[in-house]
Amino acid sequence: MSADIVLSDPCVVFALRRESMYFRRAYPHQQRFPGAPCRAQFRGSPARTVLMLETGLGAAAMETALRWCLNSPPFGNLPYRPRFILSAGFSGALRPEQRVGDLILATEVMDQRGNRWPASRPMALLSADGFTLGQLLTTSALVGDPHEKRRLGEEYGAAAVDMESALVARLCHEHGVPFACLRVISDDLNTPLSPGLVELLRRGRVSPPRLLGVVLRQPGLIAELWRLAGQTRGAARKLSVLNSLLTERSE
Repeated sequence: MSADIVLSDPCVVFALRRESMYFRRAYPHQQRFPGAPCRAQFRGSPARTVLMLETGLGAAAMETALRWCLNSPPFGNLPYRPRFILSAGFSGALRPEQRVGDLILATEVMDQRGNRWPASRPMALLSADGFTLGQLLTTSALVGDPHEKRRLGEEYGAAAVDMESALVARLCHEHGVPFACLRVISDDLNTPLSPGLVELLRRGRVSPPRLLGVVLRQPGLIAELWRLAGQTRGAARKLSVLNSLLTERSE
C-alpha cells in the first residue's frame, strides 16, 4: 500500500466528556483508535467520519493528546493526519452582556504571555445567527471570581476564557494543521464559583467518593453543583451546532 495514503478525517477535541454529550448523540460510535493516550474514537458514518478526542481538563492532558494526534499515529497500516482540528467546549464569560449558552467563534486565541494564534472562521457558522466573533483567552487555572474575570477581559480584550485552546492553537500552527475554535459560555461574568467548587472541578472528572466527601464537608456546595449541572447541560446542547461546521469542512 502506498506510503502516500493517509487517514485524514477531521478531529474535534473536547476536554470533558460532559462537553461532548450532544456531539456523541449526533455522531454514533464507529470504533476506537488503539494506542491513544486519551479517549479517541472515530464517530459518524462512512460518508462523514470524525475523530473525537476527550483529553481531560487542563493544558498538560491536552498537550499529551494533541502531540499524539499530530504526529501521525498509525491506525492499522495507515498514518492518521487530521485534515483540521476543532477545539470545542465550555468557557467563562469575560463580558457582562454574555449569558450562559452564548456561542463564541474564536477569531484569535491568546495566552497570558502575549502569544496569539489566528483561528479559522467557517462560513457555515458565520452565516448563522447566535454567534459572537471574538478573541479567546487561555489561562492555566479555572477562573471563578467575577472581579478576576472582569480584570482579564479588560486587560486582554477577550470575550471568553478557557484552559486549553491556546495550547491547541499553538500545536496546530507548529504542525501546519488548520485550527478552529468554538466555545459556549457555561458561567457568566457576575456569578461566582466558590473556592470549594473551583478546587473540586480543577482536575476535571470528579469521582463519586471524592464528591461525596467534599459535599459532606461543605453542604453548601450542593445548590451550586445543581446550578452548574443545569448550566453545563444547556451549554453542551448549544455545542451541537458544530455539526454544521464539521459538515462544511468535511466536504
